[in-house]
Amino acid sequence: MSLFPFRKPKTITTLLEQGGAAFGGIKETATRVTSHVEALWQLLLAELQEYAQFQLQRVLLLLLGTVLLLFGYLLLCAFVCVLLQAWWGSWLLSIGVVCVLHLAASVSCLLIGARRKPGSAAPLTKQELQKDLQCLKLLFNRENKKS
Repeated sequence: MSLFPFRKPKTITTLLEQGGAAFGGIKETATRVTSHVEALWQLLLAELQEYAQFQLQRVLLLLLGTVLLLFGYLLLCAFVCVLLQAWWGSWLLSIGVVCVLHLAASVSCLLIGARRKPGSAAPLTKQELQKDLQCLKLLFNRENKKS
């Protein structure tokens, strides 16, 4: 038997193998976490784009209602005032009726646009994050019970 054995003791070899397996598990977990975070990021971007499109449509409807209010007021009121004046014989009554009717229509357009509310931003991303938190809580509870 030699004085300096070149073989490593079995406990050191076992520890090295366990360390390598643990490092491999950590590396695999890190890879999966990274891909999951990337998928969540893509989901968030897609939802924010959808939310932005909805808000753009909402703003355009409000703007359209306002433009219709202005131009419609000028054109329709002038035409209807002339017709009502010829029928009733009173400029004051014809202008008053036209203004009330047109204001009611424009206010209804503005209210419809203002009441059209979007849902919460990124609901699917929020749901995925809640699921991830539940999974982590379950994982840590299992680890605490094993200890």
